Amino acid sequence: MCEKDYKGNYILKWETYPEIDNASVEIFESDNDSVFPSTPTLVASSNDYIAIIKDSLQNRPLRHRKFFKVKIAGIVSDIISNRFFELDSVQNFRDIGGYITNDNRRVKWGKVFRSGSIRHMTTGDSLELNSLDIKTVIDLRSEDAKIQSIDRYHNVNYVRLPIAIDGYNSITKKVLEGKFLRDDAIMYMQSTYRDMVYNYTQQYTKLFDYLCNEKNYPVMLHCYLGKDQSGMAAYFLLKALDVPMDDIEMDYMGSAIGIDRTKLVKNADSLSESRQEAFTMLTKTDLAYLKYGISCIREKSGSIENYLVNELGLTPEKRNKLKKILLY
Repeated sequence: MCEKDYKGNYILKWETYPEIDNASVEIFESDNDSVFPSTPTLVASSNDYIAIIKDSLQNRPLRHRKFFKVKIAGIVSDIISNRFFELDSVQNFRDIGGYITNDNRRVKWGKVFRSGSIRHMTTGDSLELNSLDIKTVIDLRSEDAKIQSIDRYHNVNYVRLPIAIDGYNSITKKVLEGKFLRDDAIMYMQSTYRDMVYNYTQQYTKLFDYLCNEKNYPVMLHCYLGKDQSGMAAYFLLKALDVPMDDIEMDYMGSAIGIDRTKLVKNADSLSESRQEAFTMLTKTDLAYLKYGISCIREKSGSIENYLVNELGLTPEKRNKLKKILLY
C-alpha cells in the first residue's frame, strides 16, 4: 500500500506471504502509470516493511502524482499509489483506483476521484487538484446547495446533477436549533438512501453517460461530505466494473478516515449531548446505510443486476465501455 504525508512524501508499506527474510525490495517510481524505468529508485530490505520516497518537488508550486511498483524476490506488484489526499479545506478527497476486479484486472489510478464539497477550497487545494489534470467535476450535492466557484480550475467541465432536495446545510441548522435529534437523523439517513434509489435514477444514469465518454477523464464526483450521494455513485461504478463486494464496502468505509467531523461545525464539542448525537449520526460512516440502500435496490428491481440494467441503463455494451476506459 501507499500513503502520502502532509509534506508530499510517499510512504510505501509491504508484506510477503510466506515471510521472506531480508530479501531485496526494489521500488520503481514513475510520473506515468503506463511507463516505469528499468532501474529502481530505491532498494530496501523486506525486513524493513516500510520505505519513504521523498518528494523532490516539495518547494515547487505544482507537484506530479507518483506511481510505484515493488519487486520482491522476482515478484512484481501491481501499480500502486496513494488513495487519500491531505487537503486544507476539502474533506474526504480520494482516488477510487487500485481495486482488483473479479477477473483479476485492476481499476486505473487517477481516473475517478470522489470528494466532499469543494466550495471553500484554498489556493493550495486548487493547485493540488489542478496537478491531477481533472477535466470534469460532477456535483451531486442536494438541490438546496449553493453552486461553488470553480475559477481556480483550468478548462474544467462543471456538471450539476443534484441528488436529494434538502442537504446537510438545512439539516445542520435544525440540529443546532435542537429541532433534529438522534432518531430523526437515523430516519433522515435511511430516507436519503431510499430516495436516492427510488427517485434519482435519472441523475445517476446521466452520471454514467459522462463516465462512458473517455474525453471527460479524469473525473471528480462530489457531494457535501463525499460519503452518501458520492458513496452510492462509487458503489454503482465499482459494481459495474465487477469489483468484489468486500472492496466496495472498504471503499465506502474509507469516508470514516477521510472526514474530520470536528471541522464541520464550529465548537462542536460545546453542543448539548442530544445535538452531538444527532450530528454524529448524520456525519458518521455506517455500513448499515449502504446495506439499507442495497436492500431498497433489491426491493425495487429484484436484484442489483436488474437495477443496473433497467434503472441506470448499464447495458453490457455500456459496462464494457466503462471497463475499457477504467481497467488496466
